[in-house]
Amino acid sequence: MMKRVDLTLADSPKQASYTTSEIVDDQAVIINLNAGVYISLNETGSFLWQRLDGKTTLESIAADLARAYDVEESVTRPDVLALALALLSEGYITL
Repeated sequence: MMKRVDLTLADSPKQASYTTSEIVDDQAVIINLNAGVYISLNETGSFLWQRLDGKTTLESIAADLARAYDVEESVTRPDVLALALALLSEGYITL
């Protein structure tokens, strides 16, 4: 069975159990313990990361992000989806 690597705004991904993270100066530093690699996310990426709990939809996160930064959801939806897809394909989150 192939690993799913597509997402929709209706999905509720979560941080992978083999990751650990810390927020430093509004930036998330995330370590993939299985691969021994890490990434850092900017402030808005960190906003997304902190809400990836397996219950909150990407649509809801995009709406919260739009409110928090006073922008339209039409701006945040594609960015949230793109970052979540990148995190999924790199193994930092799961469905």
